[in-house]
Amino acid sequence: MKAVVFGGTGLLGSSITQYLTLNRYNCSITSMNKKSNLRTNHLSKKIITKFLQKNKPNLIINCIAETNVDLCNKNFTHAYKSNVLTVRNIVSSLKDLKYNCFFVHISTDQVYNSNKVNDEENVNITNNYAYTKFLSEIEALVYKKTLIVRTNFFGQSKSINRNSFSDYIISNIEKKKKIKLPGNIFFNPLHLNFLNMVILKLVKKKITGIFNVGSKNYISKYNFAVSLAKKYNLDKKYIIKYTSIFKKNSRPLNTFMHTNKLIKKIKIKIPSIEDGIKLL
Repeated sequence: MKAVVFGGTGLLGSSITQYLTLNRYNCSITSMNKKSNLRTNHLSKKIITKFLQKNKPNLIINCIAETNVDLCNKNFTHAYKSNVLTVRNIVSSLKDLKYNCFFVHISTDQVYNSNKVNDEENVNITNNYAYTKFLSEIEALVYKKTLIVRTNFFGQSKSINRNSFSDYIISNIEKKKKIKLPGNIFFNPLHLNFLNMVILKLVKKKITGIFNVGSKNYISKYNFAVSLAKKYNLDKKYIIKYTSIFKKNSRPLNTFMHTNKLIKKIKIKIPSIEDGIKLL
């Protein structure tokens, strides 16, 4: 089996590429890294089409995204180009080539912000990053063989370019640097190992549509950091708790994703955040 991973040297891209390789996929990747099969930061339709014609993949996973929320709010044009137009070009190429290819588009939990149920139908956009990712989902679904994974994740980075949120927390505490984290922003990130496994399960079953993929429980950003400090026997005094005030274009306060749809579809046991931390 052949796979193409767009953004294959990024945080998730490098992890899923390694996992696919272990599962006997022949992977080709794109990124700005010199080790990539295609080194570019501009994925025009022409470039994508030529790359797909050369590799003839059975599976495409798109991990390309501008994830810097502040930058997306300051520069909507850049966010739109990175998060929306890239997906449009991939889908347009796939439709023209008429390959029997399965497409996985990685989205985000940032499209949610509800005190009730954050299921796949309950979208609540609060910033430009979330808005452009939501638009990218619409573009992706134009292609019928598309799986969209809304997620948040943690784990040890396999990328030379990016550290994960958990890496950032651990590194700063080890260096005795103070970090400020909100006690009122809640999420349910999933360890990268579990995320990779779920994605491949969905791919093998050729399941399409939008799915939340996260841990079974939620936690505040502050308490997540405290849990990591406890795991590594680090001093939690360097973790400073504050209260986030919600305002226009800010980060959502509650992105806890309900995973009932995923559980019903593939009958999988969803791990807890604590299960994931044990793997660190």
